[in-house]
Amino acid sequence: MQETMESLTNRQKKALETREKLLKTSLELFNKHGFEHVSIDQITKACHVSKGTFYTHFPSKYDVILEKFKELDSFYSTVEKTINHFLPASEKILILYEEQMNYLTNVVGKDLLRTVYTAAMTNHVEQEHYLISPQRKIFQIINSYIEEGIQQGEFRPDLQITQMQAIIQRCMRANVYDWLIHNENFDLATQMAQFTAIVLDGMKMKNN
Repeated sequence: MQETMESLTNRQKKALETREKLLKTSLELFNKHGFEHVSIDQITKACHVSKGTFYTHFPSKYDVILEKFKELDSFYSTVEKTINHFLPASEKILILYEEQMNYLTNVVGKDLLRTVYTAAMTNHVEQEHYLISPQRKIFQIINSYIEEGIQQGEFRPDLQITQMQAIIQRCMRANVYDWLIHNENFDLATQMAQFTAIVLDGMKMKNN
């Protein structure tokens, strides 16, 4: 029984190693050649595994991108817990975005994000892209802040919640895109804070 458990553990460890190798190699190839120009055959040959092994871990090469991007969303749950509950909703949104932009700049980097954005625009992606999925944790957090801001009288009641959600989400994508096409002098966190603060100000109730 002990030998069986040890053997199972070794197989599990090997499977995890293979998955990580496929993930790392795929992202490297996407970055070097472009998402749309890399085939699963190229990935498996570079990893010295069969196509069957690839499909065991990932249904498609698009799912490689999703796997890496979903790791990012787990970060937002951690940030949410650190934000002061008593702050106004607009400040919570700004803090969340500041942490996100710092994480993208210092941990994720431009190479991976270029690959993600390229994958979002290619014809190889037929389903709704994860970048705009309402199921993403960061959007769920932001939506809760918007609802909170409306309930507490901070945000204008004449604006539809879905409209506000879409506008605030576009703040993120627009600034990330600008960062990707600018040189290193573009400070993503600073630009995001300035841009989003102006947008949020337009959504707030005005004192008579």
